Amino acid sequence: MTNPPAPFRLTYATMFDPPADLHQRFEVSLARAHRRRGAELPMSVGGQDRGAEQWAQQRSPIQRDWLLGRFPLGTAADAAAAVAAAAQAGPGWAATPYGERCRLLRRAASLIDEQVFELAAALALEVGKNRMEALGEAQETADLIRWYCDQMDEHAGFDRVLPNDPLTSHVSRNRTRLKPYGVWAVVAPFNFPQALAGGPIAAALVAGNTVVFKVASDTA
Repeated sequence: MTNPPAPFRLTYATMFDPPADLHQRFEVSLARAHRRRGAELPMSVGGQDRGAEQWAQQRSPIQRDWLLGRFPLGTAADAAAAVAAAAQAGPGWAATPYGERCRLLRRAASLIDEQVFELAAALALEVGKNRMEALGEAQETADLIRWYCDQMDEHAGFDRVLPNDPLTSHVSRNRTRLKPYGVWAVVAPFNFPQALAGGPIAAALVAGNTVVFKVASDTA
């Protein structure tokens, strides 16, 4: 369920004196998060759901009898399939102009804005953060995505002509250009599972790479 963006700026710095609306919206989202507990959530490889032979139960550190969900235990074959899917998508994404990549990533950031209370509620249940820390991290995820896009725009895709070599016998031109490398792996830590996923993923994607993302086992 999407929500209108918060009428106030969510950051770690504004968490000390929040309006009452923040608490009300968080409580509503927290109730919805509780109703979603216990679901079976597959991996996603190449845009398709993917299960596994073995599944792990994830429980909340707040209350151990709260079953958050069941998650597949990926294998080397699953990882290889994910890398292959990312490699297949790579040439098309690399050929996409950086301005279009930024547009799509900023759209992703806007979707996070719309879901920030839902994401924070899930984060609180799974990591045990208080609501202020959870909201700050969820919002930071969107902010990091936008920051990498802003850097790309500010530096015109990091494509620059450099001074020529000072040679008298011939002309030697120099240029620096940011080019995609290929498939990147991003593994998020358990303590910042959203912000330290969204930030590195955005950095790789905005530069034209594709990404295989693995969650931390404790924050599946």
